[in-house]
Amino acid sequence: MKTTAAIVESSDQPLRIEEVDLAEPGRGEVRVRVEACGICRSDLHAIDGAESVVFPAVLGHEAAGVVDALGEGVESVAEGDRVVLSWTPACGRCPPCLRGDVQLCQALRMSTAGSGPLSWQGQPLDRFMALGAFSERVVVPASMAIAVTGDVPPTEACLIGCAVMTGFGAATKTAAVRWGESVAVIGCGGVGLAAIQGARIAGAGRIIAIDPIAQRRQAALDSGATEARDPEGAVAGVIEATGGGADVAIECVGRSETMMDAFNMIRPGGRAVVVGLASFADVLQIPPIMLLMEKVLTGSIYGSANPATDFPKLVALRDQGRLNLDLLVGKVRPFAEINEGIAEMREGSLTRVVLTF
Repeated sequence: MKTTAAIVESSDQPLRIEEVDLAEPGRGEVRVRVEACGICRSDLHAIDGAESVVFPAVLGHEAAGVVDALGEGVESVAEGDRVVLSWTPACGRCPPCLRGDVQLCQALRMSTAGSGPLSWQGQPLDRFMALGAFSERVVVPASMAIAVTGDVPPTEACLIGCAVMTGFGAATKTAAVRWGESVAVIGCGGVGLAAIQGARIAGAGRIIAIDPIAQRRQAALDSGATEARDPEGAVAGVIEATGGGADVAIECVGRSETMMDAFNMIRPGGRAVVVGLASFADVLQIPPIMLLMEKVLTGSIYGSANPATDFPKLVALRDQGRLNLDLLVGKVRPFAEINEGIAEMREGSLTRVVLTF
């Protein structure tokens, strides 16, 4: 069938909205009519050539929509189901999946190297994260389309597919924030705001948000942070405010400097969790003597989540009024204005620009 998608051909050109060819869903696959898709900073990295994407490509991996066709053998969803797309394949066969770590599924790929259901002018199109959701329709494995219920609008539901799950899970699952603990969150974009809400729901006694942009610091306070600080002097400030260091620090920026700040601002025995996507060329150096203080430094991908069970929980929390997804939506634009949305995300003040179809 024909559908419409935004194609990136090179790092120095705007995306082109074109009619493309989409194959019918095969065995174990579903077709989804996309209703909304967030523009994530990972998409910007891919445009800039910092991800292993082969141009021409269709980006977009933070989407929600409605199933409108099933391939043979699909039983997990039905036509008409509302779904949030997940970028972990959750193949169910590799060692990580078999031990329950589906976020580490060995089938996870940033690039499909042109294989898959999408083509343009007879040429295969790469799909970022095997989704390519800057498109009116997508065909994906059924395991990557998670059915959700409730009344969450698509402009909010789509964020569950990346920013919300990543940040919320980093706080509640990777860091396993405990009741009464102090938590510092560095970087208050969409992921950071979700981490703050995760820490709040987990029962953190003190949540210190750190970001250079005043608008984001206010959004952090609205999300449940007990205080918000500028990055200047933040390490010393957190140590002083918590009487020796935070129990948990969550880094959502993606730079070695802020990762080091997260490690330095936790107490002996504290946990620093790195969520931000760093450059392949960046290097983090920690004095080994610091490890004798039993500090923990770990990474987190997709919030250590199992989307099949965690996405519905996030929707339930939203429906209960405990998780505020609207705070993460900085602006909503029609799909035709994708390049304007990308420019706004590059400016850095908005948490998320969400495209509607």
